[in-house]
Amino acid sequence: MPTSRTKNAPRIPTGVWNGLLVVLSLIAGLAVCEVALRLADTRYEQAAEPPLRQYRWPNMGPHPDAGTEHEVLYNHFGNRQHRDFSERDFRNGMHVAFFGDSFTEGLEVPVQYTFVEVLDHLLNAQKGRADAPAVRAGVHVHNFGMFGTGPGSQYLRYRGFPHKDRLRHVFYVHCDNDFDDLRHAGLYALNAAGELVRRMRRTSTWIRFLSGFRLTYLALDVWQRLAGGLAGDPDGGDLAGEEHDEAVHDGDVVFEAVLSRWRDEVEANGSAFHVVLLPVPGTATQFHRKTRSGLFDVLDLGDCFEQEIPGFVWKDWRFRSDTHWNEAAHMVAAHCLYRFLERRWGLARAPDEALAQARHDYYRAFADDAGWPGHRFMPSDPWALPAPGPLDPAATARIRAKHLALKTEGEGQRRRIAREVRQAEPLVRKGGWAVYASRRHRMVVYVKSSCDKGGNDPAGRLFLHALALGKGRTQPDWTELLLEGVAAFWRDGRDCVVVRPVGRYSPIAKLRAGEWRGRPGGAVLWEAEFPFDPDQREVAATAAYRREYETFAQRRARVRPHGNWSVHLLDNAFAFLKEPCDAGDLRGRFFLHMYPVDPADAAPLSPGGFAATYWRPQLPSLPRPVLWSGKYSRFVAVRVDGKCMLKTTLPPWVVATISAGQKNGEAMLWETTFHLNVERHRRAWAAVRGRAPLARNVFDIHRRGRDLIYVRDPCDEGDIAARFFLQAYAGAAWANLDFDFYARGVVTDGRCVAVARLPEQDIDRIRTGQFVPGEGELWSVEL
Repeated sequence: MPTSRTKNAPRIPTGVWNGLLVVLSLIAGLAVCEVALRLADTRYEQAAEPPLRQYRWPNMGPHPDAGTEHEVLYNHFGNRQHRDFSERDFRNGMHVAFFGDSFTEGLEVPVQYTFVEVLDHLLNAQKGRADAPAVRAGVHVHNFGMFGTGPGSQYLRYRGFPHKDRLRHVFYVHCDNDFDDLRHAGLYALNAAGELVRRMRRTSTWIRFLSGFRLTYLALDVWQRLAGGLAGDPDGGDLAGEEHDEAVHDGDVVFEAVLSRWRDEVEANGSAFHVVLLPVPGTATQFHRKTRSGLFDVLDLGDCFEQEIPGFVWKDWRFRSDTHWNEAAHMVAAHCLYRFLERRWGLARAPDEALAQARHDYYRAFADDAGWPGHRFMPSDPWALPAPGPLDPAATARIRAKHLALKTEGEGQRRRIAREVRQAEPLVRKGGWAVYASRRHRMVVYVKSSCDKGGNDPAGRLFLHALALGKGRTQPDWTELLLEGVAAFWRDGRDCVVVRPVGRYSPIAKLRAGEWRGRPGGAVLWEAEFPFDPDQREVAATAAYRREYETFAQRRARVRPHGNWSVHLLDNAFAFLKEPCDAGDLRGRFFLHMYPVDPADAAPLSPGGFAATYWRPQLPSLPRPVLWSGKYSRFVAVRVDGKCMLKTTLPPWVVATISAGQKNGEAMLWETTFHLNVERHRRAWAAVRGRAPLARNVFDIHRRGRDLIYVRDPCDEGDIAARFFLQAYAGAAWANLDFDFYARGVVTDGRCVAVARLPEQDIDRIRTGQFVPGEGELWSVEL
């Protein structure tokens, strides 16, 4: 008999439990698919409009030459500017926007030295001019630059900006790799009518909620393919396949079409669209060669730099260890853009002395920061910066408050986060320091109680090393933690607090914290290691890939076609292996052509009679698998412990021959061909051995039933390089059965044997031989 407790307990119906289980399973499955799609393919990486990047907790940006770090914050629009723009700002003043890639975003330099911020100051310094009513209410310059993007993504970013009708001047900053970026992103193409169409589109408001997920765009892609491919919809449609993609996606034509539509939309809002060409050699030549003259209002910074800088040489205005422009080039670019807008607004030319004074006021406001000027390339007159000197404190405060507003606002938040992290037990207590770590906030907090108020704490230099999952050594990731510009050190009562952001790295196995005496690499006062991202699934996956690599490596390599690459087979799995392996070994595209024993067993195949699988490497720096799905198989690409493995499973049909290799553009880096199943060809040879052939030329030709058997013994690669033609005549009708040797033949026991199947109908005569397309026959016989 049930107890009273059982009688009174609420009972949840079985159907509710089952429904809840189904929902949770569906969510888990979608999450797994989303992760797999992000790892497998970059096709939808830029399909969504660029994300809103609001990193109130600073990331740290390394300077390419100086070895220092600076804060990188993003405002409420996701722009790399340390200030927000209010609704009131958009109701007043002139708005100027710059769209581009890494040259525009300027992650390599502190934000105050990017050309966008310098230009903002120069334009607003002219508000008091009587002939400048357009800028009297103030100018707001926006930096929409986003590294790694092309004009397709940048145009979508413009379209998604809620205040785009207030942007009176829209500048697209062109980099010479934008043609490739546009082609790689694949967001736009031309349909058969020559109209620009969007490959993936948003169809309703709810998709905006899902726009951050790759699965959304995969679903849209599949739906549009099933719905008929490219229509004439200017915002929709999709490509029907790789061959069709190449036919309609001419990168240069699409580039011009994207910019033209962008220009038309800007001008429809009563605004002006401009193209800025970087002063990088070859950029202007390439742009003018690939776009029609007169379509766009162009500012060539290369011409301006040559006019403004005596003896201008590009390498003097870029970083020594990076291809981007340095702080001095940002400064000159801001000057050139100011002169450009000055002409467009019909203003009287401001004296060079007035602009120089405005620049000096601006840069002197940041003279005390850890950054430029002081330790890098310094331009000569007339671009030399002033020595630090007295400046109106109120003017300095206004400049700094405007351009570093988010940094000031973020100080309180950093302190609050540090206090929250300190609520837990410290992971380390050494050398008088307690070390805390927050995986949620991705940061490490050092705290020393009762520290020396005389400024002797920290006495040495704190460091932090990260050990990535799967790596066999510690990679140093130290920085000067007490820099004023980083704002990572403060006193909290009697405590000294030092905060070090870890960054959005891939999983980290362990962190090593410590303190050097004096300069880096000196005597270690104390150090300790502690786990940070103990993700056992990652650890297990890495160990599994290590074992799999070793299992393949123990099998004798079928071929070693190039350098240290080797090709291995294990049951129905196929793998490329290389050790050691770096990014240079993975350039270009790998291909795998698999020829069946009988083509009828593997239809549909390509016109050449084989199934093709391709893989473009997108390996991360850490050992995370990258999957690529093909028609018949899947490549799993892994780099771990300095070794690379590209693995796939063979198709369900019987493979006779495999042709594999690697191409970089049109150049073949290496190629190899080998045979797996040769029994059919051996049996065919055994059946005709000793018999007189029907015809004899370069090859002996035999007939056995419906099979035509070609034999050459001995033979080499030169004998089978040319294509074979085979024409079978039945009365007035005839069939063309041309083939490549590896589609029908194998090299076995030192001889070449090919088997071609004839049609079933009665055949009057056969004509066959070899030919080179475009050059003619090498030999022929008639049977």
